[in-house]
Amino acid sequence: MQVEQQLTMAEQSPISSRESDQLIPDADTLISRAVALRETIRAQAAEAEVLGRYTPGMHEAFLDAGFYHMLTPRMYGGYETDLRTFAKVIIEVGRGDPGTGWCLCLGHGHALTTAARWTKKAQDHVFNNDTGYFRASHSLVPAGKAFPVDGGYRIQARSPYQSGVPYSTHATVNVQLVEDNTDPDAPPRFLQVLIPASQFEILDDWGGDKIIGMRASGSNTVVVDDKFVPSEFAIEIDWLAEAELWESEGTRIHHNPMYLGVSQGFLNLELVSCVVGAARAAVDEYTRLMLSKPVAMPPYGSRRVDPMYQRDLGTAVLKTNAAEALVLHAAEVYTEHCADAVNGVRAFDRKSDIEVFGLMQEAGKMACEAVETLFRSAGSSSAGKGQPMQRYMRDVLMYRTHTTAQFDVMAQRVGAVQIGERNSVW
Repeated sequence: MQVEQQLTMAEQSPISSRESDQLIPDADTLISRAVALRETIRAQAAEAEVLGRYTPGMHEAFLDAGFYHMLTPRMYGGYETDLRTFAKVIIEVGRGDPGTGWCLCLGHGHALTTAARWTKKAQDHVFNNDTGYFRASHSLVPAGKAFPVDGGYRIQARSPYQSGVPYSTHATVNVQLVEDNTDPDAPPRFLQVLIPASQFEILDDWGGDKIIGMRASGSNTVVVDDKFVPSEFAIEIDWLAEAELWESEGTRIHHNPMYLGVSQGFLNLELVSCVVGAARAAVDEYTRLMLSKPVAMPPYGSRRVDPMYQRDLGTAVLKTNAAEALVLHAAEVYTEHCADAVNGVRAFDRKSDIEVFGLMQEAGKMACEAVETLFRSAGSSSAGKGQPMQRYMRDVLMYRTHTTAQFDVMAQRVGAVQIGERNSVW
């Protein structure tokens, strides 16, 4: 069904949920479900790497667990799960397989950003779709053009790194607005557009040997070939805006500070939760190796009693515990900043956002260091094809390439904001 036709639908009944007749699950229930799925997630990890996404069976298990409804507004049948619980669920899923966690998280997490920024008319439409859930992938880099036409835009785009898109109902694509008779010296204008799955093609360019790590993350390229998008499904973005948010479409519609707006800090919450999961997984695997393998050098005793292996495991455990604590604390700080803004205490501004971003980045750094320590210490036998430790190492290396994981860049920006410098690049 075309978007133009769908917009005429008058029905706005809540999204159907497999748990619609039950109470919304609390934090302990959601986290327990993630823990209970750990071995199932690990069992499909190798297949998921080849597929480039988690398996259809895993998709069904996540549906049954309610993980596709955590951040969806209650107005549309969702849970409005707090961000601390959301992060903990993703850490536990990532502990089963980091790539699977990334695919789940980056597809579902945009339920929050969509509820925060789009109008109620658009939200009524996208959250009430025929699948019974809403997921939207999103790649930040502008990757196409929007041409104004009556009622909306024609979109031409080729957007890579749309993590989570294989099981998504929509893709969010950033495009540059192409206008006639504009001032050639004027800065370019950019839009975010919501595209339903029926309107884009997913390229087979992820998974297997196509990429070094996070092979199960479903980070495929999305192609939009001259599709019409009504104006309700496009919002303008300003990369250099110094906005001070007090409220948003989301807080006005849903009356929950969590839906204040799009934040770099929230983006990093999603990514780093998966990386902390990778560190937990590496600790699990290293512990198994310590209990089952001998030392490679004379006198060939058990690894479990060797001081070097004990030290390396302890170092990784300390870094992983600290990383998880930082993630969960940062989720609470972000929530407090949003509540302060909505309650008129102080605006959510660049300094608020970068504070959360920085906490998350330090957590990601420690989690990566934990995996790197264990990979080095585990020995070359754990670096072979199909070995879990090898996969965890590749996954955190992939995270290391992400723009949000460039630690020296973030340190400079934190320093600039700290002294009130407003002209540095976000």
